[in-house]
This record gives sequence, structure tokens and C-alpha cells, in this order.
Amino acid sequence: MKNPVTLVSSRCIENKFGDLPDGRKVKEFTLSNDNGLSLSVLNYGGIIRSIKAPDKNGRPGEIILGYDNLSDYLSDSAYLGAVIGRYANRIAKSYFYLDGTRYELTKNDGENTLHGGKIGFSKILWDGALQENDNNVGLTLRYISRDGDQGFPGELDCTVVYTLNNLNELTVEFKAGTTLNTVVSLTLHPYFNLSNNPENTIEDHYVKIRAHKYLPIGQDTIPTGIMADVTGTPFDFTKPERVGAHIGKEDEQLRIANGYDHCFVVDKEENQIVEMATVFSEDSGRILKIFSNAPGIQLYTSNFLHRQVCANGIKPFRKWQALCLEPQQFPNAPNEPLFPSPVLRPGELYHHKIVYKFGILNSNDS
Repeated sequence: MKNPVTLVSSRCIENKFGDLPDGRKVKEFTLSNDNGLSLSVLNYGGIIRSIKAPDKNGRPGEIILGYDNLSDYLSDSAYLGAVIGRYANRIAKSYFYLDGTRYELTKNDGENTLHGGKIGFSKILWDGALQENDNNVGLTLRYISRDGDQGFPGELDCTVVYTLNNLNELTVEFKAGTTLNTVVSLTLHPYFNLSNNPENTIEDHYVKIRAHKYLPIGQDTIPTGIMADVTGTPFDFTKPERVGAHIGKEDEQLRIANGYDHCFVVDKEENQIVEMATVFSEDSGRILKIFSNAPGIQLYTSNFLHRQVCANGIKPFRKWQALCLEPQQFPNAPNEPLFPSPVLRPGELYHHKIVYKFGILNSNDS
């Protein structure tokens, strides 16, 4: 029996995607614009399951990695397409001090806390509602994270709003308020492959990042606290650079991460929204520009995606098959006083905005 479909309009569709083990229903929301661009979002984990974008010949194609069924998302450990929170990336040794109090977090990355802990925002069911007007279509998700969730202080009231317009822009806005002093860093984790063959690796993709510094990592994959110059290193993406140009080279930082898994210090003023990164595929002609007001952006080249196993035992992905570009606070910032502060206090509004602008490559981009 097919899942029931609720047609809100030709541009907004709500569909049942599956049932959680406790019987709660997971919904899929599909948003489309007038230019052949569409995306599908689950209220489980806020996961963007699909983005279809036209190539240089006008043919829509899938540009992110995802699963076809809920069971694979339930067992997924790669955060495919998910909302990340309460704190994106790693917190060293799973604790931090705030106002003299030590907070112990759940461990899910060896001794560290990764992407919010054992049951982060990627593994919870959000409340969802569609919106539409003449200019755009949207989806609002809301979740209230209790005080002490995964060890983080304060009740955190969160909304994530996805908006698609006819300028081929997907805007994702994260807002949160807290009842106690806490730390927050919310982002999205889509795995992009812009080529016309998503089974190809992204070694032929070109990346440009607005950053003259990056955060080197130690053997534990935690930033050392140093902001290093990218000049003359494999981390210089100040001009469009092919991902495969350096990813396989003998470099200590690339060896530790098995590829790129590093945060770049974006050249910008605090809270300024800028074009942080650009990625394009000459094969398909697709180009993606990412704007945000976050202080950093993580480049991750799916270095361990080949270890991911589906519910049926199949390994569906390859190493370096996709890349993630995740605007965020710096990793381990709660423990690094020289990093931009991720602290949110009662009465303040956490507001992180990401704009994904999809288009076709032209001579000015390469």
C-alpha cells in the first residue's frame, strides 16, 4: 500500500515516509520552485533527503546523497542531510566549563562528543508545518530540547525554517532561545555531489573558500587551538581548486583525517553574511554558492562514508563520493577561549542563516 500524499499545492507536498519503532509517523515534505529545483525534507532529524537541480542542459538530477527508506536513516551514523545540534562538530573529552560549572556530555566519538552527542538533533522527531506565498515555499520545524539533554544546560527552544524561492535559493534559518546559559552551534550536513553521475567521487569538483586561515587538528581530530595560514598548503582554496589536486598527497593533516575534515576561518566581520564557499562541477555545469553569518565553515570530503552499512547489509557509498560544506561555530569552541564565543544566554536569540544558491557555471566562476 502506497503512503498517503497530502497535496498542499503543486509546489508543496506532504507525504508519509515511515513509522518510528514507537509508532510515531515520519513525514516527508517536498518543496519545488518554477525552475525545476526541488528538495525533500523529513521531520525526522530535519533531514534533507533529496535536492534535484538542473544541469547545464536543463536536465534535473539528484545532487545529494540519501536513502530511500526510514530504516537506513535510523541506523545511519554519517548524519546524511541532517540538522546538527545542539553543538555541531566535536567537543574535546565530552565536557566544557561555563561560568565555573563543568558540564559532562554524552560520548559518541571515542572520548569526544560529536554533533550533539548520542541522541543529537539528527535523531529526533520535529514538529513540521508548510508555508507558501507568491514568492516562495517553506517548511518550519520546531523542537524543544529539555534542560540537560545530552548534558547541555538549559531548555533550548529551536526552530529551523527552510525556504525555497524562484531565484534558486534555499535559505535555512536556525533560531533558538534558552532558559540557562548554554552553548549552541546548529548547522546542516548535506553530502553534495554535483556531477551527472553521483557514483563518481568529488575529486573533480572545484571548491573555493573565503578563508586565509584554517584550524589544524591533532591526532584526536580536535583543533589544536592554532589558526594557521593556508598559503602554500593543501588548504588554500582562496581560488577555485580541484579537490583531487591535493587530497591524496602526503600531508600530515590530510593523513589524520583521511582527507579534508577541517574548519576554515572565514574572512568576515562578526555576524556578517558573506559568500563563504563555492563548489562546482565542470561535468554537469552545476554550481553551488553558500552564504552564512557563521564564523567558520567545515569542509568534509566523506572520508569514511564507504564504511556506512544499510539495513540490508549493503554498503551504498564510496570514499570521497561527496563533500559537505557546513557553516558553523568553531569545533571545540566551548573549550577554546580565543575562538569566537558560542555562548547563548537567556533573553538572547541564536540566529544562524545559511543560503544555498544553485546555478549554472559561467566563465566568471572558474
